[in-house]
Amino acid sequence: MKLVGAGLSDVGRERDHNEDSYALEDALGLYIVCDGMGGHQAGEVASALAIATVVEYVRDREGGDRTGVLSDAVRQANARVIEEGNRNRRRKGMGSTLVAMIQNGDHAGIVHVGDSRCYQLRGGVLRRMTRDHSLIEELAGDDPIAHAALGGYSNVITRAIGTSPDTEPSVRDPESLVPGDLYLLCSDGLSGVVKEQEMTRILTRQPDLELCCRELIQAANDGGGPDNISTVLVRVDG
Repeated sequence: MKLVGAGLSDVGRERDHNEDSYALEDALGLYIVCDGMGGHQAGEVASALAIATVVEYVRDREGGDRTGVLSDAVRQANARVIEEGNRNRRRKGMGSTLVAMIQNGDHAGIVHVGDSRCYQLRGGVLRRMTRDHSLIEELAGDDPIAHAALGGYSNVITRAIGTSPDTEPSVRDPESLVPGDLYLLCSDGLSGVVKEQEMTRILTRQPDLELCCRELIQAANDGGGPDNISTVLVRVDG
């Protein structure tokens, strides 16, 4: 199996700088989106540091269970972000969400912390592959009425890179790679604005991955663009 990726990030309509970061590592079969948080532009430092740490860690380790390597890399990123926050007072408390996908033979490993998401498009059907580490999802689950009642807490996340030495990533069971599958990794600047029905329409209509990223971001900006927006698309080629 061969994976091909494309990505794009945008500041959105309401923010004055972009704290998101993403990575496309086709040679490693590794794809990441991070959404940083923290004052004094520390969020962009946290997201970039998390990306760099994960890529470096995975690149230095060959063979074995690559999903396990990825989850270890995320733990290492957590430690490095905390270390940098402790070293630099202006960056104290900075953090980042993270969602990452790695090829593991004929399977995909998906690891995440926070509310950045991974979706899979297979046979025209969009399926969410991650469950947010957020107050609203932990309290409301899949109940739409409860979600509506807790709408004011939609931005409260319960787990993030850099916030605790004990932060653990969630690891999804290996997912079989099927030629033609399309995976979307994104920050909540997309998923919090664009409905899944609209995502599906864009993903199924536009075959060019880079143009598809642009259309997804445009849809988020058309919806107000309240946050930074990052999208990474990964297509499974036979």
